[in-house]
Amino acid sequence: MIWRRIVRPLLPWLGRLVVVVLVALVLGYGVGRVLIARAEPDRETALPAGVPGRLVDVHGRMVHVVEAGDGPTVILVHGFAGSTLDWEEHVLAPLARTHRVVALDLLGMGFSARDDELAYGFGTWTDQVVDTMDALGIARATLVGHSLGGAIVALVAGEHAERVDRLVLVAALVPLQPSERAWFFNLLEIPGVGEPMLGALDHLPHLPGFSAAYHARAHEIFRRRGTRDALLRYQRHGRDIPRLEAAYRQIRAPTLVVHGTADDTVPWAAVRRWAPAIDGALVLPLDGIGHWIPRDAPERLLTALGDVGGG
Repeated sequence: MIWRRIVRPLLPWLGRLVVVVLVALVLGYGVGRVLIARAEPDRETALPAGVPGRLVDVHGRMVHVVEAGDGPTVILVHGFAGSTLDWEEHVLAPLARTHRVVALDLLGMGFSARDDELAYGFGTWTDQVVDTMDALGIARATLVGHSLGGAIVALVAGEHAERVDRLVLVAALVPLQPSERAWFFNLLEIPGVGEPMLGALDHLPHLPGFSAAYHARAHEIFRRRGTRDALLRYQRHGRDIPRLEAAYRQIRAPTLVVHGTADDTVPWAAVRRWAPAIDGALVLPLDGIGHWIPRDAPERLLTALGDVGGG
C-alpha cells in the first residue's frame, strides 16, 4: 500500500533529484577549481620580508619556525589554517622571557612547504613535529597545541613519549561525535562543495576579532599555491580519529587541558568526555571563553604555561 501509493510515484522525482545534485556537485567542483587557481597565484617558497623566523630543511621540505628566548624548550603548534602568528601576537614574546620558544607552521599552512605528494593529516604532521625537533637539536620539550595543533601534539605525546616533558592542550581537537562537528568542516568534506567554499575565501579564519596584521598575513599565506588543497585533503582523508583516540589513552606526560566553556568549534562537553582518558590530566575550564584562547585569554594561558613549562 505505502509502496504503491506513496513511494513508487516519488521514484521518478527522486531520480531527477539525484541527477540534479550530481550535476550541481560536478559544476561546483569545476567552478571551485577555477576559483582556487585564481586565488593562489603565488608559487613563491621563500620567507617574505617582514615575517619573522627562518626556514628549516626537514627531510627535504622547508618548515617555517619562529624562535625566541632561552631556557626550557616549549614548542607551539597552531590549528587548522593557522600559522605561527597565532602565537606571535600575544603569547610567544612573554613566554620567551623564561623559555626557549619554538613556533612552527604545519606543512601546507603558514610559510611551510606545500607538496602535491603529501598525505596531509595526523600522520604527516605528527612526523613533522618530531622531525623538526630533530632538525633543531631538541631531544625533549613541552608541547603546546591549539585546536588541530592540540590533536597533533597529543599524538606526539602518545606515540613518542620519550620526546615530551609536558603537554598543554589549548582548545584542542578531540574525537567528536558527528553532531558536534561544526557545519563548516562537514561541508568541506563534500567534493564539489568544499572547493568553491575555499576558493571564494581569500583567507581563513574569516572571522571578526582578529587584528589587521593577522588578516594581512593570512591573506598572504592563502595566495600560496597548494594551500586550499592541503586543507581539503586533511578534512577528507587525514583525520584518523581511531589513532587520536588511541593516543589519548597512551599519554603519560603531565598534561594540562585548557578549554573555553563557550567553545563552538570543539564543544566543552566533548572535552569533558575525553580529558579523563589522559591519566592524571589537569583540566582548566575558562568560563565564557570561546575557541581562540591565544587571542582572547592570553594572560590566563600564559599563567597556565608558566605553571607547567619548566624544564
